[in-house]
Amino acid sequence: MLTREEILNCALALPPGDRELVAAALHDSLEAEQNPAESLLGDEFFKELRRRSAAIRAGQTQARPATEVMAELFQRQTDGTSL
Repeated sequence: MLTREEILNCALALPPGDRELVAAALHDSLEAEQNPAESLLGDEFFKELRRRSAAIRAGQTQARPATEVMAELFQRQTDGTSL
């Protein structure tokens, strides 16, 4: 069995993308134990938040002000158009 130090050294030797994956998995495992909100809202909700956050950081999409989004949704509801 590997020691903690050996596991850490192996993880640190990974390419950046793989290290990010390991870090996210470790973070998620800790978060699940420490954050009761995640169990209430569901894992899929937080996976989607993480996916969208990553897309914004990568420049693949842009965030919009909440007031703009809410105004658009209100207008669609008023007009009777679909979301």
